[in-house]
Amino acid sequence: MDSQTKIQPLKSSERMVILDFFRGIAIFGILIVNMAWYNAPLFAQMGDFVLFDDTANRLAHIFIMIFFESKFYPLFALLFGIGFYVFTQKADVNIQALVYRYRLRLLYLLIFGILHVVFFWHGDILIIYALFGFVMTWFYKSSDKKVMVWGTIFLLLPVAIISLLVALLKMAMAMPEIGPGLEAGFREQLLYARDFIEKSILVYREGSFSDMIRVRLMEYAHAINGIIFAFPNVLFLFLTGMYMGRKKVFQDLDRAETILRKIFYWCLPVAVIFTPLYVYAMLHGSMLVPDWNMVLMIAGGMIGGTAQMFVYLYLFLLLYKKFKERPLVRRISFVGRMAFTNYLMHTIIVTTLVYGYGLGLYAQINYWQGILLAAAIYLLQLYWSEPWLRKYRFGPFEWLWRSMTYGKLQPIRKDDSAEQV
Repeated sequence: MDSQTKIQPLKSSERMVILDFFRGIAIFGILIVNMAWYNAPLFAQMGDFVLFDDTANRLAHIFIMIFFESKFYPLFALLFGIGFYVFTQKADVNIQALVYRYRLRLLYLLIFGILHVVFFWHGDILIIYALFGFVMTWFYKSSDKKVMVWGTIFLLLPVAIISLLVALLKMAMAMPEIGPGLEAGFREQLLYARDFIEKSILVYREGSFSDMIRVRLMEYAHAINGIIFAFPNVLFLFLTGMYMGRKKVFQDLDRAETILRKIFYWCLPVAVIFTPLYVYAMLHGSMLVPDWNMVLMIAGGMIGGTAQMFVYLYLFLLLYKKFKERPLVRRISFVGRMAFTNYLMHTIIVTTLVYGYGLGLYAQINYWQGILLAAAIYLLQLYWSEPWLRKYRFGPFEWLWRSMTYGKLQPIRKDDSAEQV
């Protein structure tokens, strides 16, 4: 890195507001999905263990699976990739110095993620973004073709790996000398999961803070397989976002509409086919027992969810173009501008409601209540993000993250001297 290179954050004039609008929408969709994960142990979401079995909650769960699950974190990941490209395009700065600084930024994001898991919640996404973000930076010199070829590999890799593992497992279970032992092992695993659910609920409702940390770390250890098998598609989304940044898709909204319209017509039938398969597999299968339903879950979530995200992206673009002067669109954009703070605030607010050191409502907020609570939290963020950003340059966690990245405290008040955002 050139020691004479002075790297500064982007100025406010260099932001693309539409990307903030997309982030503001994505953060709401992510919250809708995360409500169930905040409120129940990991195994209750991975297995066929139903906490709320009445008709209204089953319908609410199906509603979330059809319209939200695996649809909004892909949008946020796509924007993360675009953000990397934008970060590396600062004028008069050596790109290698920028990539070095971005990797430092990812290191601090990893630290935030670790703290998030240890002290708050096992469902953190920051660690995954940081780890796969490092891999994304390896491609900053790669050709467009190489970027998209590798992106496609990362998209299809989880489906291929799970399909192969399930096929091999089915063959092994058909062997008399192996099959009974495997079946007994899966039965033990399900019994362990049920016992873990009961103990986890008790700990999160009534246990000490140290007990919560211990259970949470155990949950995260069980979830690590997902990083290997379920999340390589995040790299596809990062690289696709970087590619779209290179092509400057969103710098001209009319051109963006033309491009996304073509993608819309390609992705709509894919979403129509794969999303029902995903819902069927989630209702009839389990992520704890490898079978063909698990293959449908992964394919439906990775391929169908990504396709549906692009369908949404086109529709969100049309909404933005038509209503961009409306107050609601402006407020959504402000929520997106401080998405890091708002994401962490989701965790702080909801865990305070559900954990024993707060209201102790763990495993008692059902799907419909979760939707309503998510809407209420988001409404609060719509009305607090704008006044905050009218007074300050960025959200509190964005300020801390950027100050760490650039090695000095960044000006935060609007009346401070430097015009940095």
